[in-house]
Amino acid sequence: MDTRPPAVHSADFAAAWRSVFCSVYRWRREGRFAVVPGLLGPPTLSYLPGLNYSDLSEAEARRLARETAGRPFNIRALTAPQGEPPPGAPAVLRLDLAAFGHDREAVWKQALIGTGRKCVRHARKVGLDVAQETGPAALEALRAMLRLTLKRQGAPLRPTALFAALIDELDGRVLVVRKRIGGEAMAAMLWFRDGPLAWVPWSGARLCAEKPADLLFWGFIESALEAGADIVDFGSSAVGSGPYRFKQKFGAAPIPVLWLSNRSADLHSRYAAAMKLWRALPNAVTDKLGPRLCRRLPDY
Repeated sequence: MDTRPPAVHSADFAAAWRSVFCSVYRWRREGRFAVVPGLLGPPTLSYLPGLNYSDLSEAEARRLARETAGRPFNIRALTAPQGEPPPGAPAVLRLDLAAFGHDREAVWKQALIGTGRKCVRHARKVGLDVAQETGPAALEALRAMLRLTLKRQGAPLRPTALFAALIDELDGRVLVVRKRIGGEAMAAMLWFRDGPLAWVPWSGARLCAEKPADLLFWGFIESALEAGADIVDFGSSAVGSGPYRFKQKFGAAPIPVLWLSNRSADLHSRYAAAMKLWRALPNAVTDKLGPRLCRRLPDY
């Protein structure tokens, strides 16, 4: 078993990420924390908002938590993998491209399980294509697919200005799956290159027989290989959930997320009632409230 500390975000990436969030949401900073206003209670010290983990090691994260002097805080870091994390626990799922010699065919044949390859082939057979896109059309496709997916999940959509700023400041790349060139978007994701990592924080897709999400994730792997990344990071999911099992089809293995906070890290339990209500609200309401609500959710 590999017990080496997992690769984390670079300090430069973390600093730029924090700067964009604070600028778009108009948060003030306190040291390395963003100060996130609460919905009802006091503000929370967040390090770093919107990231599945940060540039901190486990030891650094624990040391920083001790320095918060009892104030509300959120800090995430990665821990060394030690087998399958417990059900419901947060974990990032990663594919080690270096272990396959950065060879596309080896990844295709050895990392993906049979159902993963079958779904990708099917998506291509029915005429879907995946490509990197730029400009307003790419941003609109990303927003549309995230809006659709997050509404299903009962979660608010972040403001388009945030995605645009992250793309500009951190060279974010948008992958879009379409039925044909110029056709309607079927799936989309925003991903970033940070040192050895090719990392995706947000993706969305239509639920349909054409399997656009599968083609999107394979397209992400191919893009990461072309970019020379060592690790594909598919983002965080609760262990045992549907998204967790989906990412495992692409050879991804879990790395536990250490979530240090003086509140429960089980977001699904804490926000279960709110998520149910959000799914029931009209799109016109969630579209208006979502970006504003995100400004006051330090653990989202």
